[in-house]
Amino acid sequence: MNYDIELNGGKRRVSIQPTGDGLGWQITLDGQECHADLRMLQPNILSVLIEGKSYRILLDARPEDPAMVLEGERIKYQVRDPRSLRSRSNSAAHVAGAKPVTAPMPGRIVRVLVQAGESVQAQQGLIVIEAMKMQNELKSPKAGNITRIAVEAGATVQAGQVLLVIE
Repeated sequence: MNYDIELNGGKRRVSIQPTGDGLGWQITLDGQECHADLRMLQPNILSVLIEGKSYRILLDARPEDPAMVLEGERIKYQVRDPRSLRSRSNSAAHVAGAKPVTAPMPGRIVRVLVQAGESVQAQQGLIVIEAMKMQNELKSPKAGNITRIAVEAGATVQAGQVLLVIE
């Protein structure tokens, strides 16, 4: 999978592929390759082993200001899957009409937190998706009603796949 990442305002290109032995990930950052092992120790605490060096990363995944804390430094980030940029909008909270919520990356649906017909608020948790051994809660881009749920717990999804629709 290829991603465009913005770290503290600087743009980077990242490719992440599972290793053939299933014991880690082959990561290419701006053309430089390395091997990494990732483990979620607790919610929002990630242990990363890169080329024999261990890092502990605290994740702050607030939609309006996502950041990670690495070795005492707070690093703002944005991750974009180039294949799904068209389905995203920074002004989604102000869009009238139906708004699909799509999977940001391939993964597995862990939990669906809402039901069809339910009224939700902006930034309310909707679905928990697991990708790369990490669980991410997808939040509502706007206030509205859930008109359709297209997935259920345990389903495997692809990047850009519609998970539910809010109107």
